[in-house]
Amino acid sequence: MRPPRHALPAWQRRRGEAGAAAVEAVLVVPLVLIPVLFAVFIFGRLAHTRIVLDAAAAAGARQAAVAGADTPTVRGRIATELRDGGLDPTHVSVTVEPSVAGWGEPIRIRLATDQEAGIPFLGTWPIPMSSEFVTRSEVTH
Repeated sequence: MRPPRHALPAWQRRRGEAGAAAVEAVLVVPLVLIPVLFAVFIFGRLAHTRIVLDAAAAAGARQAAVAGADTPTVRGRIATELRDGGLDPTHVSVTVEPSVAGWGEPIRIRLATDQEAGIPFLGTWPIPMSSEFVTRSEVTH
C-alpha cells in the first residue's frame, strides 16, 4: 500500500504534474504571445505610416510655399515622398488649400489614408490616418 499523498516528499508529489508545464506552454504561446507579436508589428507599421504621411505633407507644403499654388510639381513631390516611404500614392487623398495663395498667405496640405490593422484571433479593422501641414506662401502673384 502507498503512503497518503501528503506524506510524500514534495518532489514525489509533483511527479504527476510534470507534463502540465508543457501543456500550459502549448496553450499560452499561440493564444497569447503570437497575437502580442502581431500587435507590435501592426502598431509599428501604423507608426511608420504616420511618419511617412507627416514627411510627405511637410515636403508638399514646402513645395507649395515656393510655387505659391497647388501645382503638378507639388502633387509630384508628395507622391515621391509617399513612394519613398513605402506607401501607394493612389491610396492617399491629398488636399491643398487654397489652390493659389498670395505672399504670406497660409497654404494647408492635408493627407489622409486608411490602413488595415489585423491581429490573429482578434480581427481586422481599418484605421483612418491623416497628417496636416501649414506653411506660408513665398510667392507674390
